Amino acid sequence: GASCILLQYVDIPVPSPKKDEVLIKVEAASINPADWKIQKGLLRPFIPKFPFIPVTDVAGEIVEVGSAVQELKIGDKVVSKLVLGKVGGLAEYVGASERIIVT
Repeated sequence: GASCILLQYVDIPVPSPKKDEVLIKVEAASINPADWKIQKGLLRPFIPKFPFIPVTDVAGEIVEVGSAVQELKIGDKVVSKLVLGKVGGLAEYVGASERIIVT
């Protein structure tokens, strides 16, 4: 639909994980109902400030860990539901808190 016209491909720097985060190289992302409803403008009260990178459900491999991360390590295959409004799952790399990761 017309809302797809508003999507753009842009290069962004690879983020550095905070001390309690891991950096995930995204291998797959799924579009859930909240993602497409935001894109269509149906969830205006919850829409993050634009511009933002959409999609919150990702799977991938940990490529870097923050200094306080205890349970996860580089090379772990993980899934996560990212925090809406941060760098989203359509990016190549995303930072995610150790608390919201499943191995």
